[in-house]
Amino acid sequence: MSGRPKTPIGVLIVDDSPFMRLTLQKILNQDPDIQVLDTARDGREGVLKLQSLRPQVVTMDVEMPVMDGLQALEEIMRWQPTPVIILSAVTTEGAQATLKALDLGAFDVVAKPTGKPGADLQVLTHDLVEKVKAAAGVNPARLGRKVVPVPASVTVQSASVTVQPVVTRVTVAGTGSSPMGQQGLRPSGLNKMGPLPKHVVEIVAIGTSTGGPSALQAVLPTLPAGFPVPVLVAQHMPPGFTGPLAQRLNGLCPLNVREGIHGEVLKAGTVYVAPAGKQLQVQRKAGQLSLHIGDEAPIPTLYHPSVDVMFLSLAKEVGKGTLGVVMTGMGNDGAKGMKELKRLEGFAIAEAEETCVVYGMPRSLVEAGLADRVVPLGEIGRTIVECVMRRG
Repeated sequence: MSGRPKTPIGVLIVDDSPFMRLTLQKILNQDPDIQVLDTARDGREGVLKLQSLRPQVVTMDVEMPVMDGLQALEEIMRWQPTPVIILSAVTTEGAQATLKALDLGAFDVVAKPTGKPGADLQVLTHDLVEKVKAAAGVNPARLGRKVVPVPASVTVQSASVTVQPVVTRVTVAGTGSSPMGQQGLRPSGLNKMGPLPKHVVEIVAIGTSTGGPSALQAVLPTLPAGFPVPVLVAQHMPPGFTGPLAQRLNGLCPLNVREGIHGEVLKAGTVYVAPAGKQLQVQRKAGQLSLHIGDEAPIPTLYHPSVDVMFLSLAKEVGKGTLGVVMTGMGNDGAKGMKELKRLEGFAIAEAEETCVVYGMPRSLVEAGLADRVVPLGEIGRTIVECVMRRG
């Protein structure tokens, strides 16, 4: 058996540019598992053709006349939920619109070519074909679903918390110093399902891909102010999109969220989002961890940033003090790095299948026996806090 679907995946292309419609049609029709059913010149025409053709996947431009991509997406998700892949220009306005589209239920985003010959088209071809095939297997009911997270049961003894660089201490007014915030935040009613880390958690690292921006919005805001360790995030996105994502998350979270900068020392209570198009690694110098942002990677990988590269770096520099979290996403990025972290007694959380938009990356951990906890999205934040606050 070839493993191909019995019938090709039907796709509707919605774009006001004749050149882009033709380009996308050529790219997709080259794959025998995909068939472009039709194209539309604006969102209104796209919605009408969706109703008559019933494609499995839609590709959608954002800026169009008559009805733009966001308006069309709202109509689609309201009346006929269908996986929609957004094609967005790599601009500030394009990135903001794309994040809005992901909030509305878009499956994923692909960056439009920027005009560079060759390489751009090759990346577009790979990304688009891969995401169309993944989108065809998604349950549309999971797209745009808002998850109400379970809040972490912690008490903050004082609002005056001094956040120090990692591997140092947090000081809580009236209590003196305590390693990693032992007295500053206390869990109550620990989840008894599954183990807790054997070792003190020094850093949290989260890896995710398709469905990740919404998943991060469900998890990061539940981490309380005064969180005693730094958090790293590797989210698969096209270059130019992670900066606006970090800004959006920063407005939702008690913690400071920003795109990571090469060379900066990691501090507790801060979330560092890996810049898209680069690899995020860490270095330890004089007892402190700092970010190394660059192009180099210890293994071949299609992803920039790569969850594997982040995890392998943490295995080398932190080891058993690492809490790794893998959430929704295509493929198996993160499994190789997590295997090394587990060898060093790090701790692993995988998102449960029932809440994943795409159960690829978490599945790779679960099936390899690498996950210490398998947790629905709404409980991941609470589980992270319980693990970090575990002492003794």
